[in-house]
Amino acid sequence: MALDPRPGERVYQEIKQAILSGELVILQRLDIDKLASQFGVSATPVRYALAILAAERLVRLNTSRIYQVAFWSERELRELYQWRQQLTKWALQSYSPASAPVALNGNDYAGAYLTLMGHIDRNANTEARRAGRSADERLQQALRAEAEVLPGASDDIRKIVASLNRGGASPGNTLRRYFERRISHCALIRSAAHAKAMPNNGA
Repeated sequence: MALDPRPGERVYQEIKQAILSGELVILQRLDIDKLASQFGVSATPVRYALAILAAERLVRLNTSRIYQVAFWSERELRELYQWRQQLTKWALQSYSPASAPVALNGNDYAGAYLTLMGHIDRNANTEARRAGRSADERLQQALRAEAEVLPGASDDIRKIVASLNRGGASPGNTLRRYFERRISHCALIRSAAHAKAMPNNGA
């Protein structure tokens, strides 16, 4: 008899949302039996969910064969920013100004970033949009750290929005400076993200 995928899908969505919201922090252990008890399911749907999240690189299996919320190395974080920069550059090739200006509506920094990237990606092809969303999900913990350790991080977002709303050739240059700043501060961002997670990890 085939496994009903719905419990696994529900558990997958619940764990993923907890990671993206920061409820589950980087390096936090994900115990299969505890999660099964928490969600009122057997271990099988939890394994299904964690396998998908591992493929999405939001969790990873450590050397002790224990699942943890993924934490990038400095090099991995740098490459992730570079990849998102390239995806954004491609998206700009098919970008056309919206009839209404980009509006962030008082979002927090991470929310403003996601609104902005979604706006830029809206005319990109399906594969590029999917890749952009995946990169942004993996950057969630970094975005929270950016807001704390990069002075004027929100101003960087506003400059891009202003550039898009004006039109012309400047958005690409503004976005390049945005990503280059983060790429050059990967060590600081990674350190801050780790420090934010430590109290909840109990380690």
